[in-house]
Amino acid sequence: MQKHTDLTMRESTASPESTSDRPIRHRGEAPTDDVDWAEVRANFNLQPGWADFTSFMLSSHPRPVREAIAELAHRIDARPEWAELAALEPGEANRIFQVKSAVAGYVGAQPDEFALVQSTTAGLGVLYAGLQLHPGDEILLSEHDHYSHHEAARRKAEKCGAAVRFVSLYEDGAAVTEDELVDRVTGALTARTRVVGLSWVYSGSGVRMPLRKAAAAIRSWYGARPNPLIVVDGVHGCGVLDEPVDGLGVDFFVSGIHKWLHGPRGTGFIWGENASWRYVEPTIPTFELDADVFGTWVSRGHLPPTRASFVSPGGFVAYEYLYAVPAAIDFLTSIGKTEICRRVLSLNTRLREGLAALPRVRLITPLPEQMSAGIVCFEVHGLDPREVVAGLATRHIRSATTPYPRSYARLAATIENSEADVDNAINAVASL
Repeated sequence: MQKHTDLTMRESTASPESTSDRPIRHRGEAPTDDVDWAEVRANFNLQPGWADFTSFMLSSHPRPVREAIAELAHRIDARPEWAELAALEPGEANRIFQVKSAVAGYVGAQPDEFALVQSTTAGLGVLYAGLQLHPGDEILLSEHDHYSHHEAARRKAEKCGAAVRFVSLYEDGAAVTEDELVDRVTGALTARTRVVGLSWVYSGSGVRMPLRKAAAAIRSWYGARPNPLIVVDGVHGCGVLDEPVDGLGVDFFVSGIHKWLHGPRGTGFIWGENASWRYVEPTIPTFELDADVFGTWVSRGHLPPTRASFVSPGGFVAYEYLYAVPAAIDFLTSIGKTEICRRVLSLNTRLREGLAALPRVRLITPLPEQMSAGIVCFEVHGLDPREVVAGLATRHIRSATTPYPRSYARLAATIENSEADVDNAINAVASL
């Protein structure tokens, strides 16, 4: 990967019985296709009689996560100081290390490359606030990125005199191709572009960006010249697409853990290449007090080049939730990452194909699986998206609308859903 210059140019918290008393697999621990999906769904305390297709916003806690949170809360209530002491333990006994190690092992990276945040929004905000940008520099975003990505970039640009430019990646999301997405991005690059902001899956359309292709094309466009940093809002691909984040060719990848990863609410991360973190200035003092941070504070010296741990916002947090992250990863691992990704893609392909066959429905999300992921956006002729959501609710289907200037109805199937749920949702849309 092209090197940058200055931008101016785990001990698990779940009790043993949490993952063993109700096995999800029929046999063995190695990934297989032999998964009891009804048993998986039984771990979620969703309202009976309803099919929920909104976990892409906030997931229900699966049983091992609920149990871990309860056990940790009890421990902290009994001895509050333990929450902080557990974050200061050396080596692998350190609870923060255990959280990072669990996430790193699942999404594909190294523990020391992660900063921990509360959400994707918080991660984008902290990351952009710390980027070393100057007057005349440009941040390139798409018109389709989420409000949080746009606002994080805008606020940074206003403070440092940089500019934010937007490119339209497609007119018709359902018909877009990988080549078109990549060509639109590279066609908008300039010599002043210092940051390129992308989304792995655009939540307003369900379109999937081919990140590896896009990143390679961006690097190629600049050749031997300094490359811009590539920042990815990855939340709607993380846990859905079976690709390691450190193999995507990007510099930073931001995601919540409480959506497709079914983790504790209020948890998320920023992953960054170790070589890229030095272009970020910490914004909020960290409580990951390694020798460099604490020693520099005592001596009133200057911090060495930024590492991921410097960027994790400090302060006391909901430790029973943060420390329960490994329980969520253990739950997913007990099922198998490959199986989960295959299952989610299969259910949503079934959903897209069923909706596309309805005469009064226009699919916004691309039909091909390689162009989409878990979010399915659509519109029903003659109905406002809010009317679609209300109509589906009368049929005990939970759905949502896209929070964008052009709004659509959204459904997203996860491991909480069954084929019957998907078919019922299609039939419910048809009845509208």
